[in-house]
Amino acid sequence: MIERLWRAAGWLGVGLALVVSLMPPALDETRAHADKLVHLAGYAVLMFWWAQLVVRERWKLAVAVILFGVAVELLQGLTPDRQPDPLDALANSAGVLLGWLAARILPNFPRRLALLPALRE
Repeated sequence: MIERLWRAAGWLGVGLALVVSLMPPALDETRAHADKLVHLAGYAVLMFWWAQLVVRERWKLAVAVILFGVAVELLQGLTPDRQPDPLDALANSAGVLLGWLAARILPNFPRRLALLPALRE
């Protein structure tokens, strides 16, 4: 049960990342560093989340998430309010690495959550 919920929330996260990346920017251009931190954190969470489900050959997952981030950056070039930014793609990729490392430190996180007394009742 928890795995199905985890997977559904993961797909919701993918959709949310896509929508937020293609809508008009929320941060103004004077906060460029904050934008890179948002990219880093977002892709770290995305990678960590999916790495809890994909435990074998996680490198393939990492490549897929990196390619997703690059594709989203390229899609931004098709929108009137956004432009592709190679530094954003680099921040996305760094976030994937960070999420991968976090998943190695906290393996089986959904199963551990399922063992919490409040979730078993």
